[in-house]
Amino acid sequence: MELLAVLVLISLVTALIWTTISISFKHTEVETTKLQLQQEANLVITKLQAAHRKGECYDISISDNNISVKACEGTEVLLRHTSDQFRYGPSLEENIEPKEEDLKLPDFTIESIKDHKKLKVPTIISRYKNEG
Repeated sequence: MELLAVLVLISLVTALIWTTISISFKHTEVETTKLQLQQEANLVITKLQAAHRKGECYDISISDNNISVKACEGTEVLLRHTSDQFRYGPSLEENIEPKEEDLKLPDFTIESIKDHKKLKVPTIISRYKNEG
């Protein structure tokens, strides 16, 4: 009888330990994905800021897993960012004149392809405007 009680107690303790470990792993996985999305957003926005401050005029294109910024005149590529881990949205094809207008991406979203988690990053990128 005592042996049975000891086995039951050991089983309960083992089950409690495995449950705790399982919850910890799931929480770590969720936080890792969230951190990866935030890091990707920071990288993309930093690259967009650099392109916005560099040129006089550019065409921006956002589609699925590709973001590109090309100078209006000529063929100079200011930014080409492609990912096999993330999707970007919403799709956008726009001409921007940074000295006259801001780059507004109020619904900019990054989605993890692996687990379909999304991060919405409303973004406005500006630069010093010419007056008159």
